[in-house]
Amino acid sequence: MKFKFMAMIAGVYVVFVSLCGASQNGEILFEKKCANCHTKVRPGDMSTLIAPPMMGVMRHVKMQYATKEDAVQFITEYALHPQKENALCMPQTIDRFGLMPSQEGSVTKGELDLIAAWMYDTFSPANFRDSQQRQNFNQARGKQNSKIANSPSSPFLITSGLPHMTQTVAEYWDDSRLGLNRAQKEKLLAVRKKTVRSLQNLKSSIQELETKIIALAMQGSDPKELTQLIKDLSEKKAEATRVHINCIYDTSNILTPEQLQFLLQ
Repeated sequence: MKFKFMAMIAGVYVVFVSLCGASQNGEILFEKKCANCHTKVRPGDMSTLIAPPMMGVMRHVKMQYATKEDAVQFITEYALHPQKENALCMPQTIDRFGLMPSQEGSVTKGELDLIAAWMYDTFSPANFRDSQQRQNFNQARGKQNSKIANSPSSPFLITSGLPHMTQTVAEYWDDSRLGLNRAQKEKLLAVRKKTVRSLQNLKSSIQELETKIIALAMQGSDPKELTQLIKDLSEKKAEATRVHINCIYDTSNILTPEQLQFLLQ
């Protein structure tokens, strides 16, 4: 009996050491293979970045994939075969940093699996709340959102005053103070996918119309000739604004009054 007990203890110890080793290897591999581009935390000066911070990347990944297994599979496949249509970040992020180059030949699938698993366990929205990092993030996001809202490429008619619900929820996704349950998360993921998909399609059309109107106006076209294009642009922006408002409505109906108050306070 004593021998069996000691054997069981030894087995548990081996598993524990293996898990710890895998975690450490994931971090070591991240430092070696990824850290040259992706920082672990958001710096106060966002202009120094050459790629999205890993904390932000994982926020988007966890909003899209409910399980660790699915998240790890996505990260591994995307790192080896990145495609714009599969990217989870906002379009303006790709506009700024460009599409991530394939890491095939620089890192193996096995190494990526370890890195992705470590990333999933390490980077959570809850990890940087109530800290200087959180303050830096809010300041940087405020400046970035201000630029986006007031830029010609903003897809909305209303560019301030309406909350970005999917982004706000994502920041508190695993926060016990918000306390989302599994059923709420599944519904919120569905709202996010629907909203992002609709806005991506609309934004592409809006940018094309804006580019065309600007070019024609600067070429001296008669304003009357631009009337229909302007109407088309207004309708597209009105539809984007409806998508935004629908997102707020759908999200609010999923959350409890207490959760909604916590997010908007």
